[in-house]
Amino acid sequence: MLNPARILCQQGTLQQLKAKLAQFKQQPNYLQDTAYANRVNELAFIYADSYPDSALSMLSGQVEVCRAMGYKVGVANIYKIVGNAWQTKGNYEKALEYYQLAYELAVKINYNKAIPGILNNIGLVHLNQGNYPEALKQFYQTLKAAESVGDQFLEGSALNNIAIVHFYQGKLAEAEAVYRQTLQIAASMSDTIGIILAYNNMGEVNLEQRKPATALHHLTIAQRLATLKKSPEMLVVTANTLANTFYQLDSVDKALYQFENALQIARQQDYGTAACKALIGLAKVYNKKGLLKEGLANGLEALEKSTAMGQVQLIRDANEIVAILYGTMGEGKKAVGYYQAYKLYSDSLHNIASERASASYQSRYEISKKELAFEKRALQQRWILFSALAALLALGIILWIINRNKKRLNQAYHHLQENNKAIEAQKLQAEDMLHKLKATQSQLIQSEKMASLGELTAGIAHEIQNPLNFVNNFSEVSKELLDEMKEALAKGDTGEAAEIANDVIQNLEKINIHGKRADAIVKGMLQHSRSSSGLKEPTNINELADEYVRLAYHGLRAKDKSFNATLHIDYDQSIGNINIISQDIGRVILNLITNAFYVVTDRKKQQSEGYEPTVSVTTKKEAGNILVSIKDNGLGIPPQIIDKIFQPFFTTKPTGQGTGLGLSLSYDIIKAHSGELKVETKEGEGSEFTIQLPVV
Repeated sequence: MLNPARILCQQGTLQQLKAKLAQFKQQPNYLQDTAYANRVNELAFIYADSYPDSALSMLSGQVEVCRAMGYKVGVANIYKIVGNAWQTKGNYEKALEYYQLAYELAVKINYNKAIPGILNNIGLVHLNQGNYPEALKQFYQTLKAAESVGDQFLEGSALNNIAIVHFYQGKLAEAEAVYRQTLQIAASMSDTIGIILAYNNMGEVNLEQRKPATALHHLTIAQRLATLKKSPEMLVVTANTLANTFYQLDSVDKALYQFENALQIARQQDYGTAACKALIGLAKVYNKKGLLKEGLANGLEALEKSTAMGQVQLIRDANEIVAILYGTMGEGKKAVGYYQAYKLYSDSLHNIASERASASYQSRYEISKKELAFEKRALQQRWILFSALAALLALGIILWIINRNKKRLNQAYHHLQENNKAIEAQKLQAEDMLHKLKATQSQLIQSEKMASLGELTAGIAHEIQNPLNFVNNFSEVSKELLDEMKEALAKGDTGEAAEIANDVIQNLEKINIHGKRADAIVKGMLQHSRSSSGLKEPTNINELADEYVRLAYHGLRAKDKSFNATLHIDYDQSIGNINIISQDIGRVILNLITNAFYVVTDRKKQQSEGYEPTVSVTTKKEAGNILVSIKDNGLGIPPQIIDKIFQPFFTTKPTGQGTGLGLSLSYDIIKAHSGELKVETKEGEGSEFTIQLPVV
């Protein structure tokens, strides 16, 4: 991912700056004009990003020129631009040296406007070196400095860079949330480049979240805007990310086209980082297509370029694909060497200190609040001590009163003992009845769970059939291929035998994939059937709802082939993960969706003509709450029983078809999550049940 603070410049701007400088040089004493110094710095700033040697040459001697005219702001800008040039060249030690000079001078002369940009660049150096704790420290300082001077551009840049660290640490939900903040800032500034990068970066996060469809949506927006903007840099960025998306979707040819397009633009514009990403992507595509030599050439070129630039993340990724290619080619020793390098770089990017740094910086404000609370408690304790002294005095008076009334209390005590014996007998009788009631209730609850499990199992049977069919088919094909390989070996045709072996390996990989899919389905069923752990964990409510809606639908289809209903789905993708007990909330969704399917089916039996059974499932985030709504167009709930539907054992279903505990248990589960379960209904038109959960 690229830094959104990167300045893009049209060729016309370069020509205009060069023309301005030429005009200045025709004037006497131009070296004493701060406007001339500013134009030199502007031109060098542009060159530092792509032509660092030209920028360094241009700024040679400029520090002395600015000092001679007492122009300290110009000197600070020169130090910063020289740091940019050294960072582009990959000399991070030199870059940090000049950034530090720029920072110290800016602080000394109160050049506050420049401080956020300098801090941001220092953070980028540490980010490129894989030093995440120090990078985060600098980015949070950048954010604070940018807010103090009202620089929205650098606020967005700092947030983007914080999101990059989250992304590399695998904290994808946090990264996506911060990228949405950068999108809002870019939109408020009408910054098209910032908007493109925000959508592109969200697409990359979606890829890591295994959401290729969502990634494709965001990346399509980004590429369309990049095309309208006619920005080569944005085109190469979006092409690389789109290629990765198509690669995950197994659209190998589309991925190949996008990677080649990205590589062509990157080489034309001399974008080293983008070229490395495209080369690594091409190596993966060629490996998948079986073109191992072509893939290895691309992988080794990417490794050479990334090593020259000192880009730790790219070095790691290049080592990984080269190791895979050598392994596939049968060169085990070489594969092991590159894999060890990959592991070394991978471990360096996920150290414990970097994982904790973000929480440390974000928690400082909370710590200050806790210190204030501590002072408040200390004051309260002093008041408690004073109150205790007063209480001792009052205690003496109370003891005198107690002693006076002691005789009266003894008489009352004997009377109470007689009453307690009678109460104890009644208590034992009540406890015995309560135990029996709890046992009966447990049996009924288990029956409800088993009924729910039955619906779920029917759906799982449908879901699991597909991977099992694949496993069976690929197993049969593999057996036939092995028979052919035996014949080829018998003939001495090792070439054909090797090709057949590769086919068998591919089949076994596919068997493994579909076997894991079946395993996941079975584990999901077991998770539903077992008792809840009672522990809340981050859960994607959209995925949870979609899973149970699908299983309920297929479960009813498996039980009743005539069942059919139109299903409308509308999920709010901005919700992200929320802390819930997923098994319990899954049971609630399953109960509600099963009830919805039951009532529309029941109405269809009564009104077969002109009626289309329809169930809608929606999720959305609203005023600090997550809403999950399940709506049907059944017959609705009569007003006279609406107040009873959440009562235990109350049911409108025929005898033997329901326990009357489904809605009652659902209501209790949602209450245990500090939420609400509501219903809106209109008799003859349908009902809508809404689960409201707080965002915690």
